[in-house]
Amino acid sequence: MAAEHRVAGHLGVVAEDYDRAIRTFIPNYDRMVSTVVRWLDGVPAGGLVVDLGTGTGALAAAILDALPAVRVELVDVDPSMLETAAARCAAHDGRFDVRRGRFEDPLPRCHGVVATLALHHLADRDEKRTLYRHILEALEPGGVVVVGDMLIHPEGPEREGMLVDWYEHMAAHGITREEAEAHFAQWAEEDHYLSLPDELALMADAGFPRPDCFWRDGGLAVYGGFKDV
Repeated sequence: MAAEHRVAGHLGVVAEDYDRAIRTFIPNYDRMVSTVVRWLDGVPAGGLVVDLGTGTGALAAAILDALPAVRVELVDVDPSMLETAAARCAAHDGRFDVRRGRFEDPLPRCHGVVATLALHHLADRDEKRTLYRHILEALEPGGVVVVGDMLIHPEGPEREGMLVDWYEHMAAHGITREEAEAHFAQWAEEDHYLSLPDELALMADAGFPRPDCFWRDGGLAVYGGFKDV
């Protein structure tokens, strides 16, 4: 990443409060996490999954809970997030490691790479295409990348419809439209949303043979691709 993304400054909360706060901002957060986990069903026993931008470790913990024979590497640039994530996953001691790192850092050989609400912090499309290429190179044959994120068109009625859904979710959690718009303006320096077709095109350019959308509700989507055997 061009600049370090720190959750405390981005959402105005400390790491321990992130799980509560994220559900007020992001609709269907839990469905997104469970969908990402479901697409890792094919990771073999002893296989490694790398969680990029792990945050509080919510996704990593869900993977460790659901797939008891899988190992997870938790990667984040924010040391407070890594500390919280390690504590959260402590019951799975011996099956996970934490590493402070950036998206551009080398990846280990692995059977899966996941990221939720993280890759939109990459502003440059070439950097994101390069990341997808590095993920493909790191994956074992048959390995999978699964990404959950908000995917918003830059303009047009599609964008407006997705934003309306987003505003309504935030309003249900006590955040007015004016407050939501203020949040979006504050986050704009770090948040760079692409459309789903754009993300899938970048993955295809990086060499994934059949990138696809695995689940979607409004602007929130889970997408990814497999490395051929």
